[in-house]
Amino acid sequence: MRTQREKAIARIAFDKAYTNECNNMIESVKEKANNLSGPRGVWELGDYLDHKRNEMDQKHDYRYSVLIHVFGRLVGEGGVEMKDLEGLEEEKIQRIRFIAGVDAS
Repeated sequence: MRTQREKAIARIAFDKAYTNECNNMIESVKEKANNLSGPRGVWELGDYLDHKRNEMDQKHDYRYSVLIHVFGRLVGEGGVEMKDLEGLEEEKIQRIRFIAGVDAS
């Protein structure tokens, strides 16, 4: 991201995706916690949280050098919509669409 405007657009889209995914994970954890049935369930919940932490750390990387790929993945998974990225340079938009496998229409 070169300009302050692009950086602001990227930050907002990134934070929105991260917050939404965290909120979904919280709901999932609450559901799993409510359905615990013994010690094994506690360890399975811990394993789930470890897995999600690793997944989130890999997916939500805000270094500018990888941000286009991060947005490509998030768009592909539905965590970011292309409209959230309006205002980025067209070349970046095209690269994100390509990575996400999204048609330009």
